[in-house]
Amino acid sequence: MTTTIHTIEDLIRILDDHPEWTDALRARLLTRELIELPEKFTQFVAEMNSFVAEMNSFVAEMNSFVAEMNSFVAEMNNFVAEMNRFVEATNRRFDALENRVASIQDDVGILKGDVGTLKVDVGTLKIRMKSIQDDLGPLKGSHARDAALREASIIAEDIGLQRTKTLTQDDLGALIARSDTSSISTNELRSFRRADLIIEATDQDGNPCYIAVEISFTANGRDTSRALRNAEFLTRFTGKQAFSAVVGLRRDDRIQDLVESGEVFWYQLDPEVLEAE
Repeated sequence: MTTTIHTIEDLIRILDDHPEWTDALRARLLTRELIELPEKFTQFVAEMNSFVAEMNSFVAEMNSFVAEMNSFVAEMNNFVAEMNRFVEATNRRFDALENRVASIQDDVGILKGDVGTLKVDVGTLKIRMKSIQDDLGPLKGSHARDAALREASIIAEDIGLQRTKTLTQDDLGALIARSDTSSISTNELRSFRRADLIIEATDQDGNPCYIAVEISFTANGRDTSRALRNAEFLTRFTGKQAFSAVVGLRRDDRIQDLVESGEVFWYQLDPEVLEAE
């Protein structure tokens, strides 16, 4: 049976269904040189008879690092908040490793070539780690967006409104088509149509209104600006009251004033809703 992958959720589900594919994926992502690094390092230690004690300590640190990396790969599907702390700890370990390699190069001239090769391998691994961290940003944002969409009714209730429906991109396109948008740029209209979440609701008196919601793993100034702009467009296009809201697991301190003033509503996701089912 052919498996089609359209979204990151499809990929995650397939890996969950076929855990044995994880090793194949790891083999594709990592180079053969990187996989063979522990064996080369063991040979390197055997040749350094005059520095056995220092190399044993170095090997212990490398083994600890490999263990942390294996734990990191196993926990990737959970997208837990501890990922950032793990990356910071790994960066500190890389810095310590580079300092140790530099010290060995100063003391053992004959081993400069081998240490230089090891340093290049570690630098490559550091670049790969940075690439993984960059890739995780959109994935975490997408995971937060899915959680927020499931809680659209609760978001409306917390503002004091009753959700009637969630507008689709086609709904927003139709709204734009019947409105005067001559003073709005094409890019802004496209951005509005791609809003993270637009909720149609009613207030306590039954009057229709809207909520413009922007969703991020960490809500920031860009999210508040988009939410405020989208709410303004909704009022302009419909003549109805529109509220601005940002949703996330945590928020940037720089949007505190907007939240406290009530200009933007803040809804915090429960970390449990982001856990893999």
